[in-house]
Amino acid sequence: MKGWLLPFLLFTACHYKEKAEPPKPSYPVKVASSIQRDAPLYIETLGHVDSITSIQMKSRIEGELTGVYFQQGQEVQKGDLLFTIDPRPYEAALKEAQAALEENLADLALAGEKVKRYRVLAKDEYYSQIDYETLQANYAATSALVEQDRARVDSALINLNYCWIYAPIDGMMGLLQVDYGNLVANDGNTLSNLNQMAPIYVTFSIPECQLHRIQKYRKTGVLKVLSAYENFQDEVFEGTLYMMDNSVDKNTGMITLRALYENKNRELWPGQFVRTRLVLTTIPNAILIPYTAIQLTQNGPVVFVVRKDSTAEQREITLGQREDDNVVVLKGLTAHEIVVIEGQLNLHEGARVKIK
Repeated sequence: MKGWLLPFLLFTACHYKEKAEPPKPSYPVKVASSIQRDAPLYIETLGHVDSITSIQMKSRIEGELTGVYFQQGQEVQKGDLLFTIDPRPYEAALKEAQAALEENLADLALAGEKVKRYRVLAKDEYYSQIDYETLQANYAATSALVEQDRARVDSALINLNYCWIYAPIDGMMGLLQVDYGNLVANDGNTLSNLNQMAPIYVTFSIPECQLHRIQKYRKTGVLKVLSAYENFQDEVFEGTLYMMDNSVDKNTGMITLRALYENKNRELWPGQFVRTRLVLTTIPNAILIPYTAIQLTQNGPVVFVVRKDSTAEQREITLGQREDDNVVVLKGLTAHEIVVIEGQLNLHEGARVKIK
């Protein structure tokens, strides 16, 4: 009996031990590797695109709009003819002013001859002094009329030249506000808008607490400004910081800045809103991980690092700036470490993991 009892007891003890200490579970997780590369240090905000020069094309005279020499949305060059207004009334006004000038020039010549002829006679008292002074006054009055007529000729010529409206800058025409054949006047109504498209501004504002950082890095050289429609993984446009406003808005605590873009391909459009990043400097050899790896605790941000034996290590880290889907880690990680980016809620220090 003793021969078979001992093996039975040993078997029972082993079986009981296995039930008492079940194997540790493995938690399925997704992971990513930390990477090392240069990362920009920037201030991100929302900006809007502005034309450097935006002109409302208006008439300075009254008349019939007799010509429109562009297509709506067409790019024009400086000096291109845009509109014509019926010049005939102004040509007639110019001829009338020129005729009055010629008439008064003739009167001036006669008045000057009389003054010249009677000067000696009046000096020798062969001609009344009062009559001679009357001749002088007539000459002065006629001379004034001539100057007045010349001013009228100049004014009529200016008005005549206003009948042809030319593009003052290179730019793109907007919608036509007045159709061909309508009567236009100097009443402030706009015929069309002309916007400069290249180069172009992006205007944005930042909190005043960031001002000292910009001033610090601006001393080292020209600062780069990036703009994008929605995100910075797709198409990105590069410009440079052009100017800062000379004061902080005391109502909002913001300061306005402008960046200059070449915009050769017309990617940026006046009035458009864009995401904007003012790049202050570049952080060399920065460590980056996906932002989803971060867990926030009372002691600060932590990540779970997967060891070589497939166990998790909870590690405190110091975060830097977020860059799209990644974040810069200033302290706590090195390059090429494996961090958990999904499934952290089940993990604890030393937990076994199974990479999906």
